[in-house]
Amino acid sequence: MKKLIFVLLSFLCLHTSAQDPKFSQYFASPLTLNPALIGYFDGYYRLALNTRRQWANVGDPYSTTSISGEYKLNDEYYYDGIFSIGANLLFEESFNKALKANVVNVGFSYYRFFDADHKVKFGLAPQISYISKSLDLNALTFASQYVDGIFDPSRPSYLESDRNGINYLDANIGANLALAFENFNLSAGYSLFHLASPQESFEDHYLSKVPLRQTTTLSFQYLSNDLIDVNISGHYMKQRKNEDAILGAVLGFKPTYDSNLKLNFGLWHKFNENSFFPYLGFDISNYSFGINHTLSSNKINKIQPKTFELSFIMRDKRYTKFKNTCKF
Repeated sequence: MKKLIFVLLSFLCLHTSAQDPKFSQYFASPLTLNPALIGYFDGYYRLALNTRRQWANVGDPYSTTSISGEYKLNDEYYYDGIFSIGANLLFEESFNKALKANVVNVGFSYYRFFDADHKVKFGLAPQISYISKSLDLNALTFASQYVDGIFDPSRPSYLESDRNGINYLDANIGANLALAFENFNLSAGYSLFHLASPQESFEDHYLSKVPLRQTTTLSFQYLSNDLIDVNISGHYMKQRKNEDAILGAVLGFKPTYDSNLKLNFGLWHKFNENSFFPYLGFDISNYSFGINHTLSSNKINKIQPKTFELSFIMRDKRYTKFKNTCKF
């Protein structure tokens, strides 16, 4: 009976974590969306931080943090194409911090230019991932620990695991086509994650295969003048039976032509959950900040779950030959 309970618990934890982490501000975690977004930005380098708190008002929240950095290896006068390298750290906590996952993604991209002005470019990028997961049963509470109306964690749970940690390597790949013109820019990308088909389990007699994830991204940017820009973006993600379809827009404007400040107002709609992500951000010089809150029609025990994200991006803008990239 103990073994059956633990197998069911392991299945619940792994089924929950089998779906890759998702961000509303996916542009602030580019390497977890598409490896080919490595190097797809204005400047020599880009640093990005995104932290998400899901269901913050319903028990212990799901917490996800992404940190990434990218750097172009060629100077801007290299005619044929550009190599870039990038790395990403991903940290997840759930089930009262009982289940934790740490992911390291490392990859490189090559963008090939098809014209002298670099208006048309195509990028391809492989990526290697190292995944480490841990399950701490002492952080959970069970019926055997419920005494006199309270949970006593010092009482035994009568559960044991064959292992409390999982470690494995994985592989991902992505492609991105980008078009840059005087007043508008376009990009379309496609990526595949978990090409190595890894299996994971905290129990010797039960193995769960990590499902392949496919992601398609589309971005459009219209520059009306030096003061206003309109950004439309979306993506479709599928992993096993789980599907996400997101579409939205961001309006950015500067108070004056000489200002280093730009304000960004946006809204995304997640069709499969009928939820909305209002977004507020601003750029000042090389720095971008953003915050959004999820408005969902789904309720848990008559409680409206609250989910929010904070993002920070730093870009170097001296790389003049790789300008006019879609930022959202």
